[in-house]
Amino acid sequence: MNPATSLLHSVWIAENDLRQSFKSVRHVVWSLLFPIFLMFTFSFRPDPSGGVDVEYIKNILIPGIVGMTAMFGSINETMSIVWDKSLGVFDRVLAAPVSSTSIILGKTIAGAVMGVISALVLLTIGNALFAVAFANIGAVLLIVLLASLSFTGIGTIISGLASEPREAMMLSNLLRFPMMFLGGVFFQIDAMPNPLPYIARAMPLTYATDALRNSGNMTIVFVDAVVLLAYTVGTILFGSQILMKIMTR
Repeated sequence: MNPATSLLHSVWIAENDLRQSFKSVRHVVWSLLFPIFLMFTFSFRPDPSGGVDVEYIKNILIPGIVGMTAMFGSINETMSIVWDKSLGVFDRVLAAPVSSTSIILGKTIAGAVMGVISALVLLTIGNALFAVAFANIGAVLLIVLLASLSFTGIGTIISGLASEPREAMMLSNLLRFPMMFLGGVFFQIDAMPNPLPYIARAMPLTYATDALRNSGNMTIVFVDAVVLLAYTVGTILFGSQILMKIMTR
C-alpha cells in the first residue's frame, strides 16, 4: 500500500472518529463545561485589595486551563480505541483492507485535533471574558498542538493497556487528575512543597502550562516545546507498539 493511500485511510479514520464524537452534542458540551466550571471557580480568587485578582486570571489561570483542556480533549478522544477494541472494529477495518499503521495514525490525528479544538474554545472564552492576550499566538498554537499530540500518545497507551472501557476511564482519571493539580494549572509549581515540584516536572502538562504563560519568551517556549516533542515521540511510539500487537495478534 503506497504512502498516499495510507495517509488517506488515516484521514478517513480520524474524520470518522471526530464525526462520531461531535454527533453527541451533549458529550461535547459536558466535556467543555468541566474546564469552564473550573475557570470560573478559581477566577474568584481575591487580590490583596479585596477585588478579583485579574493578573492571576490572565497570567496563571487561563493559560493553565487551556493546557488542561487540551489534555482532557485528547485523552477523551483516544478512549474510542477501547470501544473499537472491545467491539472488534479493528478486525473489520483491517479487512477493508486498511493497514494497522493507518489506524494508529488516524487515531492520533483525531486525538490531537480534538485536543486543539477544545483548547482553542477555552482560549476564545478566556479572551472574550477576561481579555487574555498572549504575547505570541504562533507559539501558543505550536504548544497546544505538541501538548495535544503528547496527551494523545498517553491516551493511546492507556487505551491499549486497558481491557475494557471502565478500566480505561479509571486509568485515565488516575493520571489526569493528579496531573491537573500538579501540572501548574492553578498555581505555579515553584509554590509547591518538596518533593512535588520534582514530580510536576516529570509531567507534560507542566511544560505546556509553562510555555503558554511565557509565550513571549522564545527561549522558554523552545525548551518546553522540545520536552513536549520528546514526550510526543516517546508516548506515540510506545502506544503504537501496544496497538500494533493488539491488531496483529
